[in-house]
Amino acid sequence: MPILILYASEHGTTAEIAERLSSRIASQLPPTEVHALSDIDPTTLPNYTAIILGSAIHGAAWLPKATNFLTANKNALLQKPLFVFSVGAPDAMPKLLRGWWKRMEERKIKEKVEKVLGTKVKGEALFGGKLDEGEVGGCVSCCCGMFGGRTVGDFRKWEEVEAWADEVVGVLKKPAEGEGEGVEGESQRGLAD
Repeated sequence: MPILILYASEHGTTAEIAERLSSRIASQLPPTEVHALSDIDPTTLPNYTAIILGSAIHGAAWLPKATNFLTANKNALLQKPLFVFSVGAPDAMPKLLRGWWKRMEERKIKEKVEKVLGTKVKGEALFGGKLDEGEVGGCVSCCCGMFGGRTVGDFRKWEEVEAWADEVVGVLKKPAEGEGEGVEGESQRGLAD
C-alpha cells in the first residue's frame, strides 16, 4: 500500500515541500501519493500504509482546512503511523526574534495536534517556507516593525526536508515493538494487513 502525503498550502510552498518529501521517500520506500487536502476522499485513508500531513503556518497556526481535516478524520488517522510537518517562515523574522518565533510555532502546533489526537505522532518537523512581499501582513508585520524589520525570500532548506524524509523512512522500516518486520515486510500488524 502507498504512503500518503497530504498538505494544505495557500501559496504553493507547502505543496512543493510535500512533493520533495514524496520523491525522497519513494526513492527508498515506494510507492507514495501526494494530494492536496481538498483532493482526497477521507474514506480512502485506510488504504495507505502511513500518512504524512502538512500545512502552511499563518499566525503561528496551521491553516484551518488542515486543522479541520485532522479533527474530522482523527479516528482514521490514528489507525496508521502519522507524521506531521509545518511550513513557516521564522527565518523571515528579525534576527532577534527568529529562535523564539520558531520554538513558539513548533510548540503551538505540537500542542494543537496532540490535543486533537489525544496522542503523539510518529514524527514532526517545521520547515522554512517562502515569504514574498505581498504575503506579509498582520502579526508578522507588526512584530517585524517593532524589532527591526523582516526579510522576504525563499527560506526552504531542501537538505532538511530530505533529512526528515529519511527519518520517516527509518521509522517506517523499523518494526514496532513486539512485532515482526517494518512496512516493507508483511508481518507487521496494522501496516501490512
